[in-house]
Amino acid sequence: MKQIPVDIVCFKGAEQICGFVKEDPRQILHLIDAEGLPAWKREGKGPWRALNVDLMHWMAFQRNKYLKDTPAFVKTETSKKEG
Repeated sequence: MKQIPVDIVCFKGAEQICGFVKEDPRQILHLIDAEGLPAWKREGKGPWRALNVDLMHWMAFQRNKYLKDTPAFVKTETSKKEG
């Protein structure tokens, strides 16, 4: 499958990050701590930050985690990347 180039964007703040992944921004700490949402604070302070590419991978992981039967094409692409 052909790779589609993606521009890297850094989201700043719980509103932007959670807007991208369609989650409630009030739940950002839970998403980071319990669900592994890939967000960080610069030097442990300030707004949360996250890259769109990391968030897309996180959403795919969440899909595979909760979707009972992962489509065959997803399993094939995942195994190609791991191997």
